[in-house]
Amino acid sequence: MASKLGYLIAVAACLGGCGVADSGSAVATVAAAKQQERENARAAQQRIQRELEAGMQARQQQLERMEQAGR
Repeated sequence: MASKLGYLIAVAACLGGCGVADSGSAVATVAAAKQQERENARAAQQRIQRELEAGMQARQQQLERMEQAGR
């Protein structure tokens, strides 16, 4: 058991020394940036959808007013 712990500590020290630990934090940073990018895209898509729906509704109301005025 003690030898396994020593081995794990040695591996961790080697990985930390060669930059693998830094790579892990870089990967986490990139993943967080990608997640934020997805959230921003989703919000933009929802905003555009709302704007389209509002525009379609306004056009429908305009057509109904024109139809009523023509009667």
